[in-house]
Amino acid sequence: MQKLLILGLLTVAAAAPTRPALAYEGPWCAIVNNGYDTIDELCSMRSYEMCRIEATRWGPTAFCRENPRFPGYWAPRDEPPRHRASRKRRD
Repeated sequence: MQKLLILGLLTVAAAAPTRPALAYEGPWCAIVNNGYDTIDELCSMRSYEMCRIEATRWGPTAFCRENPRFPGYWAPRDEPPRHRASRKRRD
């Protein structure tokens, strides 16, 4: 009986709706070599110092650079982009 109850609870928990995880894009990326010809970008660093510490953990071939995909602190994140209204030409 206990096994059936546990199985039922696990089924309900697995079927529960969940929200997708949102990844954080920071202004700095640590470029690291995982070996076997694979290179990863870890772009969740909030400061250069944080990136430098993470890069030193991966060895002498890792380095930091600015994140080209970071929208900046001033970019609106929740608002859709605004478009200009088209104007009709008068002839």
